[in-house]
Amino acid sequence: MALEAALEKLCSDLRYFRDALGGLETTATQDRPETEGGMVVDEVSDGITELESLCKECLDGAEAALRAVAQPFDANRLRRSLAGSQLRFLSASHLLFSNLLAFEKISALVGFGRTHGREWAAWAHVVRQGLERCREFGAELANSYFACWEEIAERLVAGPIALHTTNIGQQISADALHDKRQVEAGIT
Repeated sequence: MALEAALEKLCSDLRYFRDALGGLETTATQDRPETEGGMVVDEVSDGITELESLCKECLDGAEAALRAVAQPFDANRLRRSLAGSQLRFLSASHLLFSNLLAFEKISALVGFGRTHGREWAAWAHVVRQGLERCREFGAELANSYFACWEEIAERLVAGPIALHTTNIGQQISADALHDKRQVEAGIT
């Protein structure tokens, strides 16, 4: 896979994740029941909003990296942009896996929904499903970042190769070469 293609896939994956987070953020903050929620509801809602913000920053960095591979190629900007994007991704992953998808948080969210009526139970279920889908996005994005760094490493090892050809001299066919060898060998 070429570097440009790897970066385009990363940007596409991040856009898809951002869009999914946008829907989850709407559910978590605007579509919640009218009755007062608890602390766990606020923590989950705030965490999802922060996760969406981090994803947007990841996408900005990845798009800057993609622009850096266009002509003229800017290796420094590419490295800085991709590294910045991945650092934001690592922060988002930490928030997702260590906080929002932690057993304690999910258990508290489900427990809150169970004890506060059908509306809250339904809301908690939808939010939990949305968070679980984010797990798959995280794995796919980790693979996409790896593919980008792998392409950068291959480009460094291979280095740019410029090939310039000119057509000077005569064209020699296989028959002419065979005849020439026979003459040189004294066979006529």
